[in-house]
Amino acid sequence: MGAVRLLALLALGIALSGPAHAQPAAGQFLVAARGLADPNFARTVVLLVQHGEEGSWGLVINRPTEVPLSRLFPEERTLKSEASPLFAGGPVSPGRFLLLLRAPRKPLDSLPVFADVFLGWGPAALEDRVSAFRMYSGYAGWAAGQLEAELARGDWRLLPAEAPLVFDEHPERVWEALIRLLEAPVAAGQAVVAEVHT
Repeated sequence: MGAVRLLALLALGIALSGPAHAQPAAGQFLVAARGLADPNFARTVVLLVQHGEEGSWGLVINRPTEVPLSRLFPEERTLKSEASPLFAGGPVSPGRFLLLLRAPRKPLDSLPVFADVFLGWGPAALEDRVSAFRMYSGYAGWAAGQLEAELARGDWRLLPAEAPLVFDEHPERVWEALIRLLEAPVAAGQAVVAEVHT
């Protein structure tokens, strides 16, 4: 599905369901508000991986670094020629590496996040039939009740996550596309999306 069509469908979902009042859950995007000043999260989109009574955590999906995976893992057979960059997943435990995988079935060493997207934590996860993947350094975390407070304050907006946006070939454009979609009048949503992705 093309990015323009996908975001137009998200615009329709916003109009019908009013996601500003939705509750956080795994498999949702947290879209940072324009006014969010925290440098760790300004202009970010976070995929929520887990949310519960003990807190929440997820991965920032739109901050690629300049470090190719081949340089970071030259000894790993599945990564030694991989030119894709490492992504900065968040400020917590930056020395920990996590994978987001897209696959028709659950890969080894992975857990489901939503639809055909899985969280992996080792190279063995890449040995299965994976159609796309991203590797992240660190993650974003919230203590119990903290994310709900930030949502109530207006720091974030919630949207249902979509795999094509998680693995978008232009991750630096994803936040702008989503925030403009959220801010646009419903009738103008499709035009805004088309402008951002042309």
